[in-house]
Amino acid sequence: MARYSEEILDEIRDKIDIVTLISRYVVLKKSGKSYKGLCPFHQEKTPSFMVDGQKQMYHCFGCGEGGNIFTFIMKIEKTNFPETVKILANRAGVHLPDDRKQHSKESEEKEAIFNLNKIAADYFQKNLFTYRGKVALQYLIKRGFNEELIKKFCIGYSLPEFDDLILFLSSKKIELQNLFKAGLAFRSNNTKKAIDYFRNRVMFPIFNLQGKIIAFGGRVLDNKLPKYINSPETIVYNKTNSLYGLFQARQSIRQDNQVIIMEGYTDVLIAHQFGFSNAVASLGTALTSQQANLMKRFADEAIIAFDSDAAGENATLRSINIVKKAGLAVKILNLPPNTDPADILLKKGKKYFANLIENSLPLIDYKLSILSQKYNPSHISGKLNIVKSLFEDLIEISSEIELQNDIKKIAEELNLTEESILIDLNRYKKGKNKLIKNSTIVQTSVEATYINAEKTLIGNILQNSDIIEKITSELEVEDFTIFEHRVIFSTIFDLYKTGEIISPQSIINKVEQPNIANLISQIVFKDVISFDLKAVNRSIKAIKIHRLQQKLNKLKKIIHLKEKDDKDVDAVILQEYQETLNKINTLTKSVS
Repeated sequence: MARYSEEILDEIRDKIDIVTLISRYVVLKKSGKSYKGLCPFHQEKTPSFMVDGQKQMYHCFGCGEGGNIFTFIMKIEKTNFPETVKILANRAGVHLPDDRKQHSKESEEKEAIFNLNKIAADYFQKNLFTYRGKVALQYLIKRGFNEELIKKFCIGYSLPEFDDLILFLSSKKIELQNLFKAGLAFRSNNTKKAIDYFRNRVMFPIFNLQGKIIAFGGRVLDNKLPKYINSPETIVYNKTNSLYGLFQARQSIRQDNQVIIMEGYTDVLIAHQFGFSNAVASLGTALTSQQANLMKRFADEAIIAFDSDAAGENATLRSINIVKKAGLAVKILNLPPNTDPADILLKKGKKYFANLIENSLPLIDYKLSILSQKYNPSHISGKLNIVKSLFEDLIEISSEIELQNDIKKIAEELNLTEESILIDLNRYKKGKNKLIKNSTIVQTSVEATYINAEKTLIGNILQNSDIIEKITSELEVEDFTIFEHRVIFSTIFDLYKTGEIISPQSIINKVEQPNIANLISQIVFKDVISFDLKAVNRSIKAIKIHRLQQKLNKLKKIIHLKEKDDKDVDAVILQEYQETLNKINTLTKSVS
């Protein structure tokens, strides 16, 4: 780590006025001998952030933050001390000792590329506002871009000729070799002629954090492929370390403590135009860990706002873990099907999009939604696959309250018990990633249907014995699948017939089996809270459907075996099969 003498630091301090520096980030108003503004480090409505130009210090009486120009830049730009010194030295025009030593050929080449890119960007933008660029300007206007946005992001147009930019830069006495180094031109393998890298494309300059143009993205005006091309990597441009729009968005990201990650240039630009100036995009590639770490320097929360088609969903799922590993809280924008942010903003407007952001889905909610489309949550195997897919996210939650909330959410969505999910999650944590067949989730997911229905009926009878006549008129002891449930229901029926009191104690006393006592206490204290006639009707229906489904499966097996042996299927069996199927369909469609 570079160390700088007090003389160097004093020189930088002497050449930079703290009021002028902080005014780039905060609106300051004169207040006595000092200046006052809203603190950039916490949310406040009444200004409590003070800057003293004479003392070259700042202090916030709201959150307690304070210091000098170095501490301010470290805090606001999320930089370390050596990086901060370099930033401020550059602004002050102070040459650092290390810089003098490293003022090598490479640093000169970098500056040459920055300057060359700026000249090219100015030329591209000038083209856009000439008669030859009219088609490109009309394209941008048609896409919803206004002139203010075009100028703010320095959008331009590369003319169709294969050497237009080369000829222009040559007239400026710029050597061809420098165009190759900047990625603005290449040599044809066939003709060996120098050719412009970008031709007949709308040009989007890409800036680094210091506001220097490091590369370009170019889009065709029609639907020819490839639609977009980016500059090749150079000594100033690495696409995995750069984000489109970050230079323009960084102050809003800091202020909101939130970054919106989008897929493309157009989405970001339209978002900025509508006031969502904390939007950025990766550069024609999947989101990288370097890009996520870069965003973490400016915000604590990221909203992923990718297109809502299949490709966008896949990209979202890939990006979630990358963003999380960078230490950012993650939410996902829930766009309408087959739309993108630019479409929604242009068609629905700012208020609608703001509402989408406000209601962005937390990670677990989004994944539950996607996984429920991939796996069938009405089947046991589907439930298990969904929960297994969420374990990796659950084990990374450090807050016990957040973990409990997410487990409750999953349990309610999949009709499971929270305990079953937690037990299997703990197994997963211990390294048993491959859950076996006797998984607690598998066991309790069955309870979510007919077994739970049996327990619900028993619990309701124990609280209101008047309904036993209704239940016995529709179900028999044999309709109960679990042996212990049959024992309990049979005992209840015997007590009812003899006119004895039906209560948990009377059943426990009559049966005298510990497992029955355990089950009854579980039903009374946990599974059924209060009498519910609607739940009774739903449970009766669920048990009937299960019994009919069992019968249907047996008939299917008989029919399959007959067909396998090329034997005729008995008409009576076929009729019975159809009648059973009709009964299941009728019960399924009926309202409880």
